[in-house]
Amino acid sequence: MSFYEELLTLGQWLQPTDKLALYRFFIETQKDRYVKDARILQLHGELKTSIANGEITYEVKGDYVFYTAKKKNSAEKYENLRKVKLGKISTLTSKRLQKFFAQSEVDVLANFPLPGVNPQEEGGFGFFACPFYDLNYYSNGRGKIIGFFKKLQAKDDELLEKLLAS
Repeated sequence: MSFYEELLTLGQWLQPTDKLALYRFFIETQKDRYVKDARILQLHGELKTSIANGEITYEVKGDYVFYTAKKKNSAEKYENLRKVKLGKISTLTSKRLQKFFAQSEVDVLANFPLPGVNPQEEGGFGFFACPFYDLNYYSNGRGKIIGFFKKLQAKDDELLEKLLAS
């Protein structure tokens, strides 16, 4: 079993560093798919994807994109979990959506993993208040300027290298 496949089964047992490494991994390895998905979403106003044991539905409502998540083969939905504002410049909007897609996949993966050896608690949907694409994440909510400098100081960690190698 590769390291990536192992992370797909951890769910609530994923550590914050694992989630950040997965986010960066998705940004690097899924870029082409995210660009296509961004075009489809902007053209049709809705997009459905899946990862691990979860399903994601993205919807455009006005100037924002929201995502709804649910466990596969379940009727219970968690609606409007995060939102991102669409911009006027298509290149910036595409980049913003790519980060949004990666974040939503990490959120869903952490809540609806593939079956594995670690027991998962049922019910609820948990995620970090600040997404990885927000500079407030890097400053622990103390402001974007501090977050900008903290992000510059952050180094690629071993987990990302391990994911890329698997």
